Amino acid sequence: MGSYTPVHDQEVHTIHIPEEVRQSGQAPLDLVGEGAAFLHKDGIVVLDNAIDPAHLDALNAQLAPEALEIAADPDHHFNFGKHTRNMDQAPPPTRALMFKDVWCNPFAAAILAAVLGPRPVIHYANGNTALQAPPDGRQPVHSDCEFAHPAYFPFAYVININLVDVTPENGGTEVWVGSHHVSVHEAHNRAAKDEGDEDLLTIQPGPLEQRRAHSPPVQVRTRKGSLIIRDLRLWHAGRPNLTAAPRIMLAFVASPAWWRGRSRIKLPRDVRDLVEGWADEMAYAADWVDGEVDHKKLRSAGVDFDGDAAVLNRFRRELSVWPEYRPRWY
Repeated sequence: MGSYTPVHDQEVHTIHIPEEVRQSGQAPLDLVGEGAAFLHKDGIVVLDNAIDPAHLDALNAQLAPEALEIAADPDHHFNFGKHTRNMDQAPPPTRALMFKDVWCNPFAAAILAAVLGPRPVIHYANGNTALQAPPDGRQPVHSDCEFAHPAYFPFAYVININLVDVTPENGGTEVWVGSHHVSVHEAHNRAAKDEGDEDLLTIQPGPLEQRRAHSPPVQVRTRKGSLIIRDLRLWHAGRPNLTAAPRIMLAFVASPAWWRGRSRIKLPRDVRDLVEGWADEMAYAADWVDGEVDHKKLRSAGVDFDGDAAVLNRFRRELSVWPEYRPRWY
């Protein structure tokens, strides 16, 4: 079932889902095992043909025209500054566009249940859009954990869904395969002290160059209908979109129930039955509100992916630092 997608001089493991399996919505055990194995090994895996492309076309038809409108808002959040041309852009939480294979993909849910435990909890539903940018309009290498996070085991995964085919030309994400094994709090930029400062996410030059010597970064290529599961600890960077068409990538962050994630998702009350109908596969940490939720105003600034697990907090220092004898091949 598995196949590899070559990207530069390394590879991101890709699992192709046959059409009859996709339509069944049932994840075979060999798919679950393969996905879990490569998440532990590489910190990232691609599921090809996991989503109905028509659903992505419907989302792109609304979100692509909205991208320039959102970008023109002087208060809108751009990730690591406006020069990156990489901005927040969330999916519309409306019944007509909340497709189950996007918001609760059964194949992603089954793999995440294998590595996080049953019914992983979604604490974040947003996305980022790469607008046309100059060749140097890239993000710094970072991980999405600016807090003292577990180094020995996964505690959160991102499900990324691109609405179009993705290549290096339109901003395929740069990833540092396997870096989740060495991603510790001490590797982050300690010069940034203000809480919520994005510079806290960036990785210091020393660890980057050590990693580059044996495991240089790659850019992910995916076909429309694919999804990416990425360990939250994995080092990565947004790369410039050199084309005129916005490259929209949705993002859902899942954690185990015991993590007690702090972030919550704002959703309209009239889709509550829809979302709670997915609860056997994924739960949503939602704040239900009356009326519509303006997805164009949602932003990632200030989002906290840390958790409130009492036992973890007692041993946070021990769990967030690798011993000096860690294997260098990680």
